[in-house]
Amino acid sequence: MKKILYDNQMFTFQRFGGVTRYFADLMYNLPTNEFVADIPMRYCENHYVTETYGYKYDKITFPNNYRLRRQIYSCVNRNISRFAVKYSDYDIFHPTYFNPYFLKAVKKRQKPFVLTIHDMTFERYPQDVLIYDRTIPHKKRLIAEADHIIAVSENTKRDIVEILGTDPAKISVVHHGYKPIATASPQLFDRYVLYVGERKGYKNFLPWLSAIRPIFNLDPNLKIVCTGSPFTAAEEKLFARWNISDRLIHISANDAQMASLYRHAQCFVFPSHYEGFGIPILEAFHNNCPVCLSNASCFPEVAGDAAIYFNPNDAQSMQDTLKELLSTSTLRDELRQKGALRSKDYSLERMVEQTCDVYRKL
Repeated sequence: MKKILYDNQMFTFQRFGGVTRYFADLMYNLPTNEFVADIPMRYCENHYVTETYGYKYDKITFPNNYRLRRQIYSCVNRNISRFAVKYSDYDIFHPTYFNPYFLKAVKKRQKPFVLTIHDMTFERYPQDVLIYDRTIPHKKRLIAEADHIIAVSENTKRDIVEILGTDPAKISVVHHGYKPIATASPQLFDRYVLYVGERKGYKNFLPWLSAIRPIFNLDPNLKIVCTGSPFTAAEEKLFARWNISDRLIHISANDAQMASLYRHAQCFVFPSHYEGFGIPILEAFHNNCPVCLSNASCFPEVAGDAAIYFNPNDAQSMQDTLKELLSTSTLRDELRQKGALRSKDYSLERMVEQTCDVYRKL
């Protein structure tokens, strides 16, 4: 039986997020007759570890701010992980992010390591990267040193090859998988469009929102429900200036609430200029929600004909596409049916099995 050692990098950093959801789904669904997962850490508040899969770790209550608590967690967990990489018994190492703290020990012990690349956003949009952020050079170094790379889409694989000149034979494409929860919360809101995730820069949220503002005048009951980080003061000020504050709703949703949000939305919209994959697309497909996407990056690869597309650089295209979807029930029904069929290509079991195939080759 092979032991796969994962580290705590992203589980310490994220409470919610696509990266930790991916790793939690992978670790806790490995075939038990062939692989065993180990993730050495003491502190964890990650939702998917502690709530979705029910694993319990320590948590401190002071300071109240999670970012400050996270610094304490990181110091403790990093030392635990360093010790495990140096001295514990494992066959393959699979880090959850790009800090190369482990590299010397892994190479010294001649242990293979696998690196998952979810996207090349920082490389494509370096203007959005904070000046002290070392992700780009760290990622470049680990991609060069890794025994094998998993890319979550063909689009991400092409980016790795194009930007870094990596040998394509070193990269396996393993699409994300999704397993829906058994039950959903009751309906939370009436007539709304759903937006999921961050809203900064390349996510294109504010340009999209500006483009679709005329629809509010035609549809007085329409709301935009957003998950992810709470609205910033600058966003709220902008909403007020646009006179749409009463049309925007933010909610910090758990799994059951997220399922409800998808199932009762008029549609899910993803206006981003760039994504590595886009797990919310799978969530929408599995929850019978019509999908409206920008015709950019990996979206056509992931959604195929199960979505309606718009030009994310064209305000009229964004407005017309949403207007058509909101006003045409037959189109929404068609997209629901196509989404249900498309979702079968992205099972959690398939993602785990294809990842295990990578492990078996090492």
